Amino acid sequence: MTKLLSIISNTAFMLLLFFSTCQVANAQRKTASFTIRGTVSERQNHSNKIPVPSASIHIDDYGASTNADLNGKFSFQDVPAGKIKLSVKMLGKITLDTLINVHADLNLDIYLSDADFRLQEVAVTARNVQGGNGTSSKISRMAIDHLQANSLADVMSLLPGATTINPNLNSSKQISIRNLADDNTKSQNSNSFGTAIVMNGAPLSNNANLQAMSPTVAGGTAPIGGGASPGAGFDVRNVSMDNVESVEVIRGVPGVEYGDITSGVVLVNTKAGEQPLRISAHTNPNISQISLTKGTDLGPDKGALNLGLDYAYNVNDPVQSYLFYQRLTGTALYTNTFFKRLNSTSSIDLMYGKDTRKLNPDDQITQSRSSARDLGFIFNTRGAVNFENLWLRNLNYVARVGYTTKNGYAESLNTAANAPYSATLTDGAILSNKPNTDIFDSKGNKLTNISEADKLGSAFYLPSTYLGRYDINGKELNTYLKANTTFFNKIGTTNHKWILGADFKADKNYGEGKTFSSAAPPYRNLSAVNASFRPRAYKDIPGVNQLGLFAEENFSADLGSRRLNIIAGLRYDHFSGNSNTFSPRVNAMFDLLPNTLSVHAAYGQLAKAPAILYLHPENAYFEYININETASSSIPVEQQVLMTTTRVFNTENEKLQITKNEKAELGFQLNIKQSTLTVTAFRERLRNGYSFDYATRPVTFNEYTRAGDGTEAVYDLKESNSVLAKYTMPGNNFVSNTKGIEIELDLGRFSAINSSFSLNGAWIRNESYNKNYFYFDDYSGAGGSARTHIALYEPGMLKDNEERLVTALRSTHNIPSIGFVVTLTTQVSWREISQTKHGNDSIPLKYISKDDGLTYNFDPARKNEAAFKDLIRPVNERVYIKESFPAMLSFNLNLTKEIADYMRVSFFANNMLRSYQITESKQQPGTYYRRNEKLFFGLGLTLTIK
Repeated sequence: MTKLLSIISNTAFMLLLFFSTCQVANAQRKTASFTIRGTVSERQNHSNKIPVPSASIHIDDYGASTNADLNGKFSFQDVPAGKIKLSVKMLGKITLDTLINVHADLNLDIYLSDADFRLQEVAVTARNVQGGNGTSSKISRMAIDHLQANSLADVMSLLPGATTINPNLNSSKQISIRNLADDNTKSQNSNSFGTAIVMNGAPLSNNANLQAMSPTVAGGTAPIGGGASPGAGFDVRNVSMDNVESVEVIRGVPGVEYGDITSGVVLVNTKAGEQPLRISAHTNPNISQISLTKGTDLGPDKGALNLGLDYAYNVNDPVQSYLFYQRLTGTALYTNTFFKRLNSTSSIDLMYGKDTRKLNPDDQITQSRSSARDLGFIFNTRGAVNFENLWLRNLNYVARVGYTTKNGYAESLNTAANAPYSATLTDGAILSNKPNTDIFDSKGNKLTNISEADKLGSAFYLPSTYLGRYDINGKELNTYLKANTTFFNKIGTTNHKWILGADFKADKNYGEGKTFSSAAPPYRNLSAVNASFRPRAYKDIPGVNQLGLFAEENFSADLGSRRLNIIAGLRYDHFSGNSNTFSPRVNAMFDLLPNTLSVHAAYGQLAKAPAILYLHPENAYFEYININETASSSIPVEQQVLMTTTRVFNTENEKLQITKNEKAELGFQLNIKQSTLTVTAFRERLRNGYSFDYATRPVTFNEYTRAGDGTEAVYDLKESNSVLAKYTMPGNNFVSNTKGIEIELDLGRFSAINSSFSLNGAWIRNESYNKNYFYFDDYSGAGGSARTHIALYEPGMLKDNEERLVTALRSTHNIPSIGFVVTLTTQVSWREISQTKHGNDSIPLKYISKDDGLTYNFDPARKNEAAFKDLIRPVNERVYIKESFPAMLSFNLNLTKEIADYMRVSFFANNMLRSYQITESKQQPGTYYRRNEKLFFGLGLTLTIK
């Protein structure tokens, strides 16, 4: 209660301070204000002037925005004197950013150019953005077309330090930022889990995803049949790029309006407004894709309607046609301006994706097949109410409701599959293969323990070979609401823009969950002795809710000819489980040499809520065989007895914390004539990332044999052993420390040779590990008498270290008169190092006793004793060796050609010179790696029907 009162009082104080400042600012306002009017037009045939209605005009410094009317006219009232940045945007046009010095009423004539490949300067690379959202890169529609991106993951290759990956839709694609790890590693999953994909103002959520078999058995979160892992980020294969207008990737410290993140933010804006019908087709060795997009002006004051449809078919390998993925997306987006103040955009989206593994006719051993289908519908609406008030500038809102059904299954022929199964959910249940029948020992003591819930249940022994299948049905409901207001005041030479807002996010799964036949359950996990699986209904699991409040000030001042800009804010989040956190963030920039050299710095804390997977994990189930006569030839089948004991353990972690990442940046930007150099050094510290960590419980494992001559089904205790049940439960033990330097050099365009040059790259070093004890029981057997204690080696014993230095030089040559653009990317991997650093990996610090489940200090002097010798890990010193690779070069080509005004042809070739580096492993001499992407090419064709 005290904590809640403190939160309320702090929030009230912040609001009081804010409104007091507003009143003081109004009282002190002395600066003159002016009116800016203008007309937005385009030129047809280089002469005729045609108005551009509905163009969006922004003065971001003041939080002011408006739309052009039917005649292309717009106006801003009460614009303070001083320099402002005016931004004009329109679908299908090049965004115009211009600096204006306001000292009187102005009347502007603004001309926009078509966003095609006939421009003098074409933006086909990621452009650096410095501003309130921290260090970021913006990728235009032209860059997406030139790259022939099939999914959101493809455009990430344009970022500093990223490498080119051949485009495919083979498996789930998650976005990670400033990360070096490969797909499906803990580091990659953690990074992508903390990356927000924000489409049209609202995040796409993976928090209700539960499409995994049982993470509590061994900590694995691999999805069933395909799709996104519940412990990772959103699968961006379902985001079709042909209907995307722009992408911005925030790698630095985002503004406080962005919550539920630890890595960064990807802002995706889809097409809104009038545009001609575009039919696009793309093909490469993996993918065949076709899409249609059309934007229709519905008439004066009736707005515009955009429609988009996309279908893609991906085969994993041309010689493995039984492995494929299909995608179908559709969108309908309506945009309009109401009452000359409210700019509104609403959309309905369809997302369908299906991974399929058909039965391979040549696979008679496992007979594997699987599928994972996602079908989602999303309603999204956002808007801005603009005010011509002296200090209140606008009110923004976003609302999103998404409903996605996920159906996955896996089927295979299980061999060597003998194992007990009873299907009971009762801890301590002791059942036999004879339903509701008690078993006794020779002294008349009852051995079975049958509850009311288990009277119809029984235990049975699975056959050696059976065809097993299990299904997972999820129905995810994701809702998101956000509202914020923007205020502005100018006091003397200082500008003050405030943002106050709140957001709410809820995720719930209403699916039937995991289902399978008790006679053919999932194959046992060989690394988890005695572990068993159970069905689980997801609709019975509570959802997760998040409430966020945020406040931010954007302060700027002109100190002579130098500009100081500080953006500081605070975010408060309240999560399910009564968890709270504050996240302060600040970005600052200062001009050391006006228009030449500026420095920037940032610091911030980012917080990510646990998904349902971590907040409400399923129980851990274990089956112990007490009696097994099913293989006896001397006992008639109808008299054979199987008896098992089931143990059930709760795996919820009441002490689970909110994961937080601490980011810091320092850099500079140098402008010399047309060239711009930006260098940013960064550091990130994630100390309590989500993890699945081992836990143990002591179990008494009794085994019985028939008493006397065996003619009667009564039993004597054969042996009783103390064993440890080992399972996993959610924790906060994942640690990731990252540091690096990013460089972005734009040399501009040299008109004499019709070419422009840009270079970007990054040196990144990452260390990740689990800070929990390292568990070791590799010599423990399956039988009760063969079990060992569990050794605990020092916390964080294994630390994965990755280091990479990559640069990409992009040379773009264009001939505007014929709409021809070709880009040669020279990618060099200068340095690539991988090493797992080992701590004390030969002697444990502690051990968990199998006798009582308690933890004791380990005495190294006893390591050769029979009870402890199996706790000593074998040490292979070759794993200490650092793997490093020589520099590697790759040439990639992208070509685009406009044909008349109705057709565009694009072509790309990755690793066009077929450079394959053969490198010998230093850890394992005689083992060789073939490095670099294989030669890969693709063709795209776009028809525009006006």
